[in-house]
Amino acid sequence: MRERFRATLIGCAIGDTLGMPVEGWKKSQIKKYAGRITEPIDPIVLRDVDGNLVKQDESGKLGYYSEGLKRGEWTDDTILTLALAESIVAIGGLDLEDIAQRQLAEYRSRLLPDGAVFGGFGSTTTKAFKNLDKGVSYLESAPEDGGPGNAPAMKMAPVGLFMYMRKAPRAGLKFAGQVGEITHRDPRSIVSGIVQAHAVYHLLLGAPREDFNYSQLEACSWHEKPTTKNYPHADKGSLASRLEWIWKNPDASVGEAFARLGNNSLVFRSYPFALFMFQKYWDNPVEGLLETVNWGGDCDTTGAIYGALCGAKNGMVFPQSWLGTLQGKERLTEAADGIFKLKENEN
Repeated sequence: MRERFRATLIGCAIGDTLGMPVEGWKKSQIKKYAGRITEPIDPIVLRDVDGNLVKQDESGKLGYYSEGLKRGEWTDDTILTLALAESIVAIGGLDLEDIAQRQLAEYRSRLLPDGAVFGGFGSTTTKAFKNLDKGVSYLESAPEDGGPGNAPAMKMAPVGLFMYMRKAPRAGLKFAGQVGEITHRDPRSIVSGIVQAHAVYHLLLGAPREDFNYSQLEACSWHEKPTTKNYPHADKGSLASRLEWIWKNPDASVGEAFARLGNNSLVFRSYPFALFMFQKYWDNPVEGLLETVNWGGDCDTTGAIYGALCGAKNGMVFPQSWLGTLQGKERLTEAADGIFKLKENEN
């Protein structure tokens, strides 16, 4: 079980660094310029004959969110996950103020002179941290105009570890929602963090595939609040409706799932896609992780979400060559071990 705790956080970072070089690219663009992602690589930066960035091709825009990073380094997905994990260890429990300040410190440490932030932080998360930096309470820091981003889902695995160690699923799920509310207001974003914490907890308990799919739908249905027209993309429906599709269509092809669920920086697309891929490749997790990344979209985030689930279920199944390139393994391992050492019912 200690190995599975470590693999949850390391898996998050592995998935993050696999998707990092081609974040935001379409599947066709990854195939054209990278062939296939099979291991961690340096970011791909395309330039024309004059040295200018190639920002678009026949398939659409080409983003360079990870420019400046190197093979084995990770983005905001792992940065914020680790800040959350280290808070749990330092406090010996759950403390929203401490988590908010630790995440803000990570953001501050990556600010560039031009006001940009290094590490691929999302726009809604960035607005929330700017509010925190101005002294706004973590209870009010989530921006009013924020979109349905992925941050709550991508960083919430440590709460699932805590829930297992303390045998505190109800308190953990409530807290996961509160952590999500530090940066996001959209109900689909908030519930994605709750579901991810529940997914990690459920996998550590040894859930079979059929139970896993239904349990995530059930957790989402219990906790997701209605999405009103005040939220961007409110007409796209709930997260629960997409998890219901997965439950009813677990053996659909990846192409069918992609067409139905989508896969970009909007949480109601990317998070269900990551969950679908995880359960689709239940018995072949490493291949599934590569497939998830190579389908493109917000693939550092879908990779991080998948990688955390993969580690919670399977332990350290990641190839040694991947682990050899991963930065920050010691810090990730220390945080996982710290949560593992928490005593049941303490605090």
